[in-house]
Amino acid sequence: MKPQLVIHDPDDWLARQLADLAADSRWLVRRPRSARATLEFLSATRPTLLFARVDPHEESGDSCRTIAEANRLNPDAAIVAVSDVKLPDADRIAWTAVLFDLGARYVLFPPLTKPVLEDLASGLMEACLKRVGGSDEDDDVIDLADEDDA
Repeated sequence: MKPQLVIHDPDDWLARQLADLAADSRWLVRRPRSARATLEFLSATRPTLLFARVDPHEESGDSCRTIAEANRLNPDAAIVAVSDVKLPDADRIAWTAVLFDLGARYVLFPPLTKPVLEDLASGLMEACLKRVGGSDEDDDVIDLADEDDA
């Protein structure tokens, strides 16, 4: 079963940063447009990594609710909260604590670079695959090298 990368990001910046890695790794990439769709993808029984864009200034709190609900629905999914908002150190520390409490495994603030995002995603997915004993290879691939010679 292929692992999936779910990217909850209104402007697809994260998806663009992770596109090459996801294609090279043959991960399913899900780019839901709503919190509800994000949570539906998280209910799948496959290795899952969620990158969720958060805005600490968002009054509705939708991104925080999505992270909390995603953690409740799929506690095995690795959740990365990403914000592009520059905050003072004290605010960044407070928001990091809140997002950890909601279920994020990592919280990223600027500066955000493609190599950092890719390294984090590949490491988390590798750990997820080891934990569930899954493989990121297609289920229909037959490896003849593993067959015994008679």
